[in-house]
Amino acid sequence: MLRFISFFAGIGGFDRALEAMGMYCVAQVEIDPYATCVLETHWPDVPRYRDIRRVGRHNLPPCEVLAGGFPCQPHSLAGSRLAGADERDLWGEFARLIREIRPRYVLAENVPGLRSSAGGRFFTTVLRDLAQAGYDAEWQSLSASAVGAYHKRERLWIVAYPNRKHGWS
Repeated sequence: MLRFISFFAGIGGFDRALEAMGMYCVAQVEIDPYATCVLETHWPDVPRYRDIRRVGRHNLPPCEVLAGGFPCQPHSLAGSRLAGADERDLWGEFARLIREIRPRYVLAENVPGLRSSAGGRFFTTVLRDLAQAGYDAEWQSLSASAVGAYHKRERLWIVAYPNRKHGWS
């Protein structure tokens, strides 16, 4: 059974989906107080951490999968699109954890605008960070309606895994 840590856990959407696929949640990271209350209700025995900037290999349990929808506000077409200049941008923290933990898989989610944020440079940064950490990545935009929901809600999904040169540790 693959163990996962849920970053930017929200109210546990990723967690529910990954558990439905047979995975096991070993930790959650979520800063929002309301969302944390929801997580506590559904996962009372899972360790929770508030701030992604204060977690790492030193205090997180072992896992094979890191999952998270890092904040989309810096990249959304509905916002100012400040990319890395937005104080809400936490991609760098997620990338740090990928380098520290070296999971077997990374599952990341964001808005399709991530691909064009900062003229495409931010998405290049995401892919470069993954490559420098020894990961290959694949990505695709999917709408919620493509998987049976009644609304469109497009999202960009990124799956990363260690490349052959670096392997899984």
